[in-house]
Amino acid sequence: MRIVMLFIGSAIISWAAFCQQPPEQTVTPAPANTSTDDDVPKVTSEKTMSFWMAKKLELSKAILESLTTGDFETMAKDAEQMQRLGRMEGLVRRNKDYQTQMQSFRLANQELIRHSKRKNVEGATLAFNQLTTSCVACHTMLREGLE
Repeated sequence: MRIVMLFIGSAIISWAAFCQQPPEQTVTPAPANTSTDDDVPKVTSEKTMSFWMAKKLELSKAILESLTTGDFETMAKDAEQMQRLGRMEGLVRRNKDYQTQMQSFRLANQELIRHSKRKNVEGATLAFNQLTTSCVACHTMLREGLE
């Protein structure tokens, strides 16, 4: 278990480094089949994409803390908030590669929610690892200009 926690810790540190200065992004209209929940955050001039990416980083740190303390209720709540932020980002880009990355993020986050509700620490840990891996892959793609 200690090795798993060390691995997760290093993944978070790596992810945090990638998220420190996310690329500025412009908002394009949502595809017709995208969910438009009222609780999905909106990108505005005051709350840019960088603002929301910082919120996702805060949530990921809180999820790691919940994993280490076994606080499954908070973990589920934070993962559900992360899911709302992910839906907001899904409205931003129509690029196929970006959408694939967002799908990986959504699936990993859904698994994190499912395992946290079942109080399954091993499953939640694996899902969290997959979630952070999807974030690193997406930010790598964006930095390399594969938009």
